[in-house]
Amino acid sequence: MATRIPVECPLCHVDIKGGQTLENHLVAMHTKQTLAKFVVTETDMLSEEDVSE
Repeated sequence: MATRIPVECPLCHVDIKGGQTLENHLVAMHTKQTLAKFVVTETDMLSEEDVSE
């Protein structure tokens, strides 16, 4: 029987367990501003990687 590795929140690094989804965790535990900052940071990092290649 295969076991699933718990999904980890990319913001707070908590393992998502007990039937909770990552989406539900993000909505319940993180502000819109925190989520927006994370998306902007990730997008900036991806853009920098594309330019340097």
